[in-house]
Amino acid sequence: MCLPAAAIVGIATGLMSAVQSIAGYQAQSQAAKASEQAYQQQRTLNQEAANRAYQQTQLKMKGEMDKASQQAEQGLVRRLQAQGTVLASGRTGQSIGGLLADAERVEGKDLGALGMNLAYAQQDYFFGMESVFQQQQNANIAAASQRKAKPSAGSLALGLVGAGLSGYNAYAGLKAPAAGGGGGGYTGGGDGGYNTQLPDYGQYKPPAYGN
Repeated sequence: MCLPAAAIVGIATGLMSAVQSIAGYQAQSQAAKASEQAYQQQRTLNQEAANRAYQQTQLKMKGEMDKASQQAEQGLVRRLQAQGTVLASGRTGQSIGGLLADAERVEGKDLGALGMNLAYAQQDYFFGMESVFQQQQNANIAAASQRKAKPSAGSLALGLVGAGLSGYNAYAGLKAPAAGGGGGGYTGGGDGGYNTQLPDYGQYKPPAYGN
């Protein structure tokens, strides 16, 4: 049994639309998958960069602490040497106590300066760690903005429905009109033309309005 040409065109149109919908869905799915992989890779790179920055910040703080520790030891050595020199001089009385106290005051002043420097270094350390964290978060947000959403199954279903409708519309547009019909219209004459002759209503007679 042969299908009419309109039906063939409608089926072909619907199938082409359906194939296009499926191909588009698959392309979007693959693009979303590749986008997700790129996003995860970028997050890994951002984490690695943050770890390096954290390590550098921590090493800088450790260097400041090691430096302060060495300076504190050097101050202790200087105080002991100064006090030893005073004691070795053979002095007695209140003067020797003052000299020993002076050596301790010098050491205490140096330790106070070291403590202040360490406080500033620690403050810079916390600011640096916070800055690294914020940079990582901003980099992750920027990477997330490049992600492509995975198409939903509902969009594919709508595309297939639309393909069916396009096929039906193509079929309906080419389908021949049904023969016959009860519609009115002008009645043609014997020669196939329209009948332009007016109907005969008889001779006009005016109404009587009285004598």
